[in-house]
Amino acid sequence: MVAAGLNNPRKLFVGPDHALYVVEAGTGGHDKCLGTAANKTCVGLTGSITRIRNGAQTRVVTGLWSGALPDGRRAQGPADVLVRRGLYHVLLQNGSIDSKGFNNLGPDASTAGDLITTPAGKAQPAVLVNFAAFEVANNPDHGRGPGARFGNPPIDSDPYAFTAYRGGYAVVDAAGNDLLWIERDGTVSILAVFPTQTLPLTRSIGKQIGAPPSMTSISVQSVPSSVALGPDGALYVGELTGVPFAPSSARVWRVVPGRRPTVYASGFTTISDLAFDGPNLLVLELSTKGLLNGKSPGALIRVTSAGGKKLLASEGLLYPTGLAVDGGSIYISNDGLYPATGAGPHGEVVRLSTG
Repeated sequence: MVAAGLNNPRKLFVGPDHALYVVEAGTGGHDKCLGTAANKTCVGLTGSITRIRNGAQTRVVTGLWSGALPDGRRAQGPADVLVRRGLYHVLLQNGSIDSKGFNNLGPDASTAGDLITTPAGKAQPAVLVNFAAFEVANNPDHGRGPGARFGNPPIDSDPYAFTAYRGGYAVVDAAGNDLLWIERDGTVSILAVFPTQTLPLTRSIGKQIGAPPSMTSISVQSVPSSVALGPDGALYVGELTGVPFAPSSARVWRVVPGRRPTVYASGFTTISDLAFDGPNLLVLELSTKGLLNGKSPGALIRVTSAGGKKLLASEGLLYPTGLAVDGGSIYISNDGLYPATGAGPHGEVVRLSTG
């Protein structure tokens, strides 16, 4: 373990000085609570960025929006970070939007769904891109999928991962099912839209999601959750997949601007992140049995350039959410849906060898 006491840790970034930065989605707060019982979400400014270097960990940015269950689990908020010229470039999730691109999360979540920059310390966000506004104006996937009944309204945006690309950023919008390019001046354009797939629906899973007994298949959205720049210059995108999060249904897409995306590798379950280790792609799975089949371990899988797969780790991985490679080390955000305190697991970063 290289870091402990983290609140819902998510994506990782390795700085030029080999410092490791981990995004903490926070523990929600007391600004506003929405929903009831198991679906109650409370909003506050507990999201943060932690820097890990030479065995020491320090929260270098605080005061980012966060929404979580009352006990601090399963937070949404800051999802990914890049550090450039002393500024933190932070991608913030959006809990939900209406058909006009607005959410009802309250003033603490005013930057939800945005790409921002902030200096160190308490967040002073400067908004670079409002992804909800782009979704409303363009709706790249045209709302394809099972529909609002199963959590997929026609207008939806939840930016979740990004990487430096061509002087700007390549960003995946998990709810928009697309890959976007953000140029230096903030101009947004579409690099790829990821299609749905039709999967069988068992009666037991159908009952869990409220499907009628006669419904034997479902249109499943891609839900892109990760993006990495490959050694060949192409972008690689991993998908979480939507309801019912079926085992072995997640794919890794290869994207070259101007061409249709192609499937690079398939047969994964709920991909949470990607990273390259030389020519080989590392795929991190959030849950090996899917999200509706009870708690199951995550997994780290190596995909060689020839297409072979090898399981590198699974035991001890619980809802792993972030992945980074630096030299001979692989870093993983583990227990990524849990806060630093309370009963049960606590957020951490662990290290594996690339050998």
